[in-house]
Amino acid sequence: MPDRDHLRDHRFAGRVDARDAAGSIRPLWMQVYLPNLLIATGQGAMLPILVYATRQVHGSTATGAAIVALNGLGTLLFDLPSGRIVARLGEHRSGLLAAAMLSAGLVGCILARSVVELAFGVLVQAAGWALWSLVRMTHLSRAAPVRSRGRALSLFGGLIRAGNVLGPFAFIAIAGSSDVRPAFAIDLVSVVVGVAWVALARDKHDAAGIGRSAPIRPLRVVAAHRRSLAVAGTAAFAVSLLRGSRAAIVPLWAAHLGLSSHSAAALYAFSSLVDLALFYPAGVVSDRFGRRAVLVPSLVLLSVGHLVVPITTSFATLFAAAFVLALGNGMGAGIVMTLGADLAPNEGRPSFLAVWRCISDAGTTGGPLVDSAVIGLGALALAGPVVAVLGLAAASLVALRLPEPEHLRNRRAEAPVVGRRDLASPLELPTEPSGMPD
Repeated sequence: MPDRDHLRDHRFAGRVDARDAAGSIRPLWMQVYLPNLLIATGQGAMLPILVYATRQVHGSTATGAAIVALNGLGTLLFDLPSGRIVARLGEHRSGLLAAAMLSAGLVGCILARSVVELAFGVLVQAAGWALWSLVRMTHLSRAAPVRSRGRALSLFGGLIRAGNVLGPFAFIAIAGSSDVRPAFAIDLVSVVVGVAWVALARDKHDAAGIGRSAPIRPLRVVAAHRRSLAVAGTAAFAVSLLRGSRAAIVPLWAAHLGLSSHSAAALYAFSSLVDLALFYPAGVVSDRFGRRAVLVPSLVLLSVGHLVVPITTSFATLFAAAFVLALGNGMGAGIVMTLGADLAPNEGRPSFLAVWRCISDAGTTGGPLVDSAVIGLGALALAGPVVAVLGLAAASLVALRLPEPEHLRNRRAEAPVVGRRDLASPLELPTEPSGMPD
């Protein structure tokens, strides 16, 4: 039996850690969290109506899925250039450039009168979102203390989910049932206000470039971190694949059932409330019990939700499927960013995170592309199950092989033994890996 004083001291240390974690996160609210909530609100207004925006410019259902995929593709294609831009310009100026790209793309979406014009606008704003996300992730991975990193990044992911709740409701309140362009206008206004907020509240240390003219060599990044990326990268890809598919499959099935764009937006908003309820508990679980403790349930629930969607026949049953998907998404709040921050070296951090975002955004793009390919073969009902099989396979890999950060392994070693078998991984994941080659 463990000593009672040892147990009491261990619990007290946990309470002190929690208070210290809250204090270390507090300064990030003005600089990162609140402005990003505004911009995420705009994204939340836009994402659930992309399928309907495609129909408004005379595109087909399969084309609608492709447009959703294009939103991820634009982000993926600009991930590596984003790392170079942040390294050269610094976080502040890169954020301003990201805002300009987001604004230009959204104006293009508002003015689009054909599928090609809509696709171009979506592509440009997605590239801006890639740069904006890397700027914020670089700042958080640098500023958040390692012992509260899971909470800091899950809170960041949670505020994106809050935007996913507020955005669709703003669209429903403002837009008519037949026109979906106000969603892009909401996004545009949120970008302008959010970036103005960042400019006023920014950390002056962000102004300088991080590593001028340091080239990004993806193959060298992968080679330097190949052991940890083999499993952690696969986990990030799989979660993103399921999330990307979720963003497409629910509105696609809603359109298939004959539901309106308002109904699709309401589904997105109400299911995002579940995400919102789980984001902080997910971060606490991640920090206390490890990354696998949130990743495996997240992958399994997202996969189950994809299996359920094709058997729904009404708004109520589709809402139930969306609820399961939201549970899975909420369980994994911030986990992709947390894994990337765990792995990112101090030297060449923007380069590594740019490659990391490539991995996750490849999954975000791949989910809707898989859906589009299956739909193109005339099998809309099979799109969800195909993605679900991939998700369940990834969950098995994560459960068996995902490494945990060094500080979590050390905490387990120091904690009193209470009969729980330690599931140590054969791989090692350093909290701050050594620098990678340029």
